[in-house]
Formats: sequence, structure tokens, C-alpha cells
Amino acid sequence: AASSGGAPVSHDDTKQQQGPEEEDEEDEDDIPEEVDDIIQHLLEGLRDKDTVVRWSAAKGVGRMTMRLPSDFADEVVSSVLELFTANEGDAAWHGGCLALAELARRGLLLPARLEVVVPLILRALVYDIRRGSHSVGHNVRDAACYVVWAFARAYEPSVMEPYVYKVAPALLTVAVYDREVNCRRAAAAAFQESVGRQGNFPNGIDINTAADYFTLGSITNAYLKIAPFIASFPAYRVPLVDHLLKTKSRHWDKNIRLLAAKGLTALCKHTHEYVQSTAIPLLTPLVVARDLAQRHGACAALGEVVLHLSRDLKLSLSDDVQRDVVLVV
Repeated sequence: AASSGGAPVSHDDTKQQQGPEEEDEEDEDDIPEEVDDIIQHLLEGLRDKDTVVRWSAAKGVGRMTMRLPSDFADEVVSSVLELFTANEGDAAWHGGCLALAELARRGLLLPARLEVVVPLILRALVYDIRRGSHSVGHNVRDAACYVVWAFARAYEPSVMEPYVYKVAPALLTVAVYDREVNCRRAAAAAFQESVGRQGNFPNGIDINTAADYFTLGSITNAYLKIAPFIASFPAYRVPLVDHLLKTKSRHWDKNIRLLAAKGLTALCKHTHEYVQSTAIPLLTPLVVARDLAQRHGACAALGEVVLHLSRDLKLSLSDDVQRDVVLVV
């Protein structure tokens, strides 16, 4: 092309005269159509029934997204977030967590997305779907811990600070109360990484010295020794009690229900007021629940708590609590 004065205009000069919007359009036009097909295949791979395929697809999503324009990369993140719905199975949740971790590690999950992502990860940390006499979801919980581990390495403390008092208790409930040892250890590793890199997790150093790879290997030790130690710090008391009441006391595994009942009594030293005002009224109507697991867990927990409060802690129960317990019997 030539200018009005007859001097030639180079291609670089033409690009300099273009606005940023025109340059973005050119960048999008430069992306081959095959790339879109490849990304769709990778996103479908996140739902695959084979764990190796999901892991490879998550790696591929991260590597491909690194080479895309920002707008296109954000669309990929949105597609990954669509995997976290009630209609999707455990494979999709697992693949979605792996993909989010890979995106975070590469700096592709922008801080503005955390407001949406963090609640999804908190749900993934307790993902446990009952199927007959067993459940699925331990791989999802393990992958969710990996996401939090990646967050600790990817973001500045100021970015994660608004979510600390949600993420820290959620990690520790998994670390001490999860049925699977690999999930307990993964949650502890994510907590340790967060304490080391973020530095703003409440009482993190003290908890790290007690809740480590070896002490959490025994589920009985985790329930009856480590959890009460963590409950000595106010920030974690109510989340620990609530998790036992609303999740573990109605667990499909009978041994976990019985252990939850004993674990609840172990927390009473630091939470007896909350147990009397909230836990007992919550458990009382569940002793006649239609679901047998709920009924059994509520009876076991109520019996253990009432006995411990009155006999061991020498606390007098209110008249309302005594009347409700008598009616249960």
C-alpha cells in the first residue's frame, strides 16, 4: 500500500495504526479451527471413566489454554466450571478439579474467578455420593485438596485472604474426619502448603505440628486426638461439630457413625455450650428418621453426648433437653 505522498506503508505501520480491539480480532482469526475441536475433545476427556484419561485431559487443557488469547482462555475456564453441577457424575467433578488445579498452577485462573470457584471446591471437599452399600467421591475429595494446594502456590496472600476462614476449616475437617487415609493426608498437605506460602491460616503452625502425615494415618487417632486439639482453637470449633452432626453421624458406614459419636464427645470439652444449644436439639428428632443410617447415627451420638456431659464433665442439662431425651427413650 502507498501513502498519499507516495511513500510505501509497511505492514508493521498498519498494525500500529490499528486499535487493540482490531488486534484482538486478528489474534482470534489466527487461531486454527482445529484448535477448537481439540479443546472440545479435551473437555470431554475430563468426564472419561478412566482416571488416566481425565488426568491427561486436565494437563492438556492447561497446556492448550496457556497458548490462547485471554478471551478464548476465559471461555475454556467457563466450560470447565460447567462440570460442577448436580447432573454430572463423580468422574466429571474429579476431572473438573484436576483441570482447575492445572489452570491455577499456570496462572490461567484469574483471581476474579475465585468468588465462583471457591464455593465449588468447598462442595468438592465433602463430595460423597452413596451407591448401595458403598459410596463414590474419594477421588473428587482428593483432587479438591490438590486444587487448594495449587491455589496456595498460585496466589498472593492478599488474594486468598477473603476465603481463608472458609477454606481452612474445610481442609481440616477432611484432614481429621475423612474415611479415606489418602484424603486425610492430601488435606493435611494442602493445609501445610497454605500455611507455609499464605501465612494467614489461623493457628496454622501449631496445627501443622500435630496434624501430619503420620498422626493422621490412624482414623481413630485423627478423630479422638487430633480433632480435639484443633478444636482448642476457636476458629475451628463450630465447623468440626457441624461436620460430625450433618455428615458423619449419618454416614453410610456404620463404623464411621459410631466413631463420629465418640468424636463428638471428644469435642465437648471445648464446645459443650454449642453442643447443648444446637447439637442435641438437632439430633433428637433424627432418632425417628426414616433413614436407618440417620436414626442409628443420631441415637449413638445422642447417647454418647448426654452421658459425657453429665457423667464426665459434670454438667447439668437443661430441663428442655432432659425432657426431650426422656421422650426419645
